[in-house]
Amino acid sequence: MTRADALSSFVATLSFEDLPAPVRDRVGLVVADTVGAIVGGAPTDPVRTLREQYVDRDSGPASVLGTTATLPRSQAAMLNGIAGTVLELDEGHKRAAGHPAIHVLPAVLAVAEADDGSVADLTTAFVAGYETAVRVARACQPLADGYHPHGVWGVVGATAAIANYEGLDDETVANALAIAANHAQQTRFEAALEGATVRDTYAGMVAPDAMRAVDQARAGFTGIENGVRTHLEHVAAEPIDDVPTDALGDRWEVLDGYFKVHAACRYTHPALDAIDDLSIESSIDADDVDRVTVETYPAAATLSDPEPTSRLAAKFSIPFAVASRIVHGHARKAAFEPAAFEESVYDLAGRVAVESTPEFADAVPESRGARVTIDLDDATRSATVRHARGGAQRPFDEARLREKFHALVDPVLGRSDAEEAWTTLRTLSPTDVRSLCLSTRPDGAE
Repeated sequence: MTRADALSSFVATLSFEDLPAPVRDRVGLVVADTVGAIVGGAPTDPVRTLREQYVDRDSGPASVLGTTATLPRSQAAMLNGIAGTVLELDEGHKRAAGHPAIHVLPAVLAVAEADDGSVADLTTAFVAGYETAVRVARACQPLADGYHPHGVWGVVGATAAIANYEGLDDETVANALAIAANHAQQTRFEAALEGATVRDTYAGMVAPDAMRAVDQARAGFTGIENGVRTHLEHVAAEPIDDVPTDALGDRWEVLDGYFKVHAACRYTHPALDAIDDLSIESSIDADDVDRVTVETYPAAATLSDPEPTSRLAAKFSIPFAVASRIVHGHARKAAFEPAAFEESVYDLAGRVAVESTPEFADAVPESRGARVTIDLDDATRSATVRHARGGAQRPFDEARLREKFHALVDPVLGRSDAEEAWTTLRTLSPTDVRSLCLSTRPDGAE
């Protein structure tokens, strides 16, 4: 009995020639943005310490981006996935309610680099994986209470990317995807709320599992029938229908992702955008703020701890994010580093109230918004955001994403090399994947 279906056939047969020009262009932007997040996160502890542990005992053909290290494929991909997650600045997708690119790119990039592969083949494989990841994620929505989306459905997308790159036939792809779903992690949202940085490893850990799933399927191991649905059904709040395959190859999910400039959970972004909007009208002095009220949707309203004590927990706290944005004037990387944990921030965070209201709850999933009302000594100011910036409804222009890239990459590579890296990654101009990876090496190291 054949196990092939529409999704596995799409993954097996997708070619570079099938990709419309807008899709190819978008991939360059997603790759540049994702690599920027990886390079920016690479020096962060404990990512750096884990890398040093691996480098002390091994080497291999795959690059650890933003460093001179090369490691076996699975280790390099895992480290890149972790580094790209730790700053909370990686690309995401509203309908997936998660982050497809950081699950897919590190895995297939390491495989293609180790294989001396072409950028065209990498591009095709990335799209196959991205489209798969989003559609599997859609099938799982909403997730059961307590699950974090990282590490759950992403392994299926990463497996699809590698399977396409390695040219598996549709039945072998079907088995690989079913086997991959068996490796979905038991990822808990509590880790983010508590600041347990195991959460930062979730996306990176899909890469070794995806590589093994492809190896096992190619060797002849088989997955259970309807394996993607059956394995993932326990992470979903409702029974899973078949993975949606309508308009495969006609409507491209990769065109509908979002980009982030606030270095915090996406749930905080509508509120942070509202603060940005109010700050354009006139500056906000923290000393003048009596109270801040944030009305938002239920999932976002759970991010209400005013006293986070770690980088990760701060990124999942609306009170802290709002307070740090007001005190420091931005919500970029530095606003969530330990140096930003000032008494003035905590004092203001204690005056931030977060609540779910029917207006915003009823708008999900089409709109995930927030209203911020600031009671000042002499006035009340309010702003409403229906859609956070960076998505299809309120996209960033390319100049803004390039500015973000430089903010993350310049400290690692220097301005001149970072400029060259942006051009290389954004245009996907080299013919070989190795050159893409070399563009992120500091000091021009070979």
